[in-house]
Amino acid sequence: MTLISKWLCTAAVMSAATPALAQSIEVERLGAAKAFAPGIDIAGALDSEAWQGTSAQRAARLLEGLPDNTSHPIVRDMLRRVVLSGLAPPSGADEAFERRRIMAAQELASPDEYARFVARNPAARDPALRVDAYIARGDLAAACDISDAIQQGRAEPDWIRLRAACHELRGETAAADLARDILRDRGEDPDLIVPKPAEGFWVEAMALDAADLNAMMETIAGDPGPAGPPEADEGAPETDAADIQEESLADTAFNDPDEPAAPEPSIEPTTDPIIEPIPLFAAPEPEPEPLPTFDLAEAMTDTSDQGTARLFILGRDGNAKAVSEFVARASEAGIDPSRVLSRVPAVLDAADMASANLPLFARYAVLTRDIVLMQALFGAADDDAAKERLALASDAMGGGFYGRALGDGLETALENDGRGAARDVLIALALGSDLTDPVETRLRGSLPAGTANTDWLAADHAVERGAQAESLLRFAAQVDAHGEDDPWALYRAIRGLRRLGFSDLAGQLAAYEFLRRL
Repeated sequence: MTLISKWLCTAAVMSAATPALAQSIEVERLGAAKAFAPGIDIAGALDSEAWQGTSAQRAARLLEGLPDNTSHPIVRDMLRRVVLSGLAPPSGADEAFERRRIMAAQELASPDEYARFVARNPAARDPALRVDAYIARGDLAAACDISDAIQQGRAEPDWIRLRAACHELRGETAAADLARDILRDRGEDPDLIVPKPAEGFWVEAMALDAADLNAMMETIAGDPGPAGPPEADEGAPETDAADIQEESLADTAFNDPDEPAAPEPSIEPTTDPIIEPIPLFAAPEPEPEPLPTFDLAEAMTDTSDQGTARLFILGRDGNAKAVSEFVARASEAGIDPSRVLSRVPAVLDAADMASANLPLFARYAVLTRDIVLMQALFGAADDDAAKERLALASDAMGGGFYGRALGDGLETALENDGRGAARDVLIALALGSDLTDPVETRLRGSLPAGTANTDWLAADHAVERGAQAESLLRFAAQVDAHGEDDPWALYRAIRGLRRLGFSDLAGQLAAYEFLRRL
């Protein structure tokens, strides 16, 4: 007998003994358990019913058409929310939907995130999917370990092609040739393309946690050497503690030679252990030795791994210029600047950040939703145009546009620089600013023709249905393709995000786009 059956039997006995109580008991039929695709903890994870209103076929198609290697951090955030959140799949979702979600997760998750994702999603442990992930990362040896153990489907072309590559990797030429001959006889492509695995300084650095990364950088940076002596006042003679104490005693105990010397004061000895003799003139504390440090100018010109590691150490100790150059070198290697910047455990001064690289630190404040940092950068900036950009971005993240007029700055810019300001005005209107008559008049003739296509039509309908996951994927695709050169794309995406309840995401996107002109 199940637990529910026992409870129902107990309720029946109670109703027989106490009919009045039986009237307060309602028994409902249990609904069918819902399927659930587990996710991992990420910022801004979607509600579990975010796929509601979207068919499984449409969802699979959208996942298959995700933007590849997008450089827009807010677009990437939208995609991550859909793919990595734990959501109930669309009704009728099949293996194709799950496979495409897992393949998208391979692209959007970091290695440690993907490991946790696989642990929670049994389908991601499918041998074919794991092989795809290893090959995409250039790790043929790991893919071969799986291929060696596979039994079911060994005769399929994909597995034969992989075995041919594995035989070649191990120097088993005859076996590799035989496998390729089998594929040629079937009319199949005999060659497996494996990307060159990423390696080197940056790959190793970004794979470490904060403590190990710090240790690695200290090792590579080497010994900074002895620090120079503390700076002294120009022209001042060198003195030491003994000289200072001797001079102080001489000045204080000076006696006129014509006067007889004062008698020595007598001090009665005491046996009290609590009282200890205190010198009348204590020697001054010695100057603290300066900590050894690296030379910033040398580190900036040294492009070796050691020079880069020294930039990390200088940045960790609070040098904003060093942090900026460290991040720039990572960006040249193709690494997301925000990912690198978050790895430098630095406490930086806002004025130093503003003078070293204002756009870098301002965009980082947007991506981390750090309005306090944005406001500090605003206070530290000395350029009026830059301050205006920072104010717009801060307002966008803080909800400062809703229900208010644009402000003199934007209206004046629209009048003086119509094409350039129209984009900013549309973003502000999408965030909820009032469309006043003067603004509407100035907008006419300033805006390029909008992007009117079936993709936007589909996005509008997805918003109307409240289909959150589908809408995010559609907005991400449009912003990635058109956002930099089409203000209408930004307007529609930001307004749609707000209508769906993603005000924080809409503000981030707006702030990031405001800062493009910083």
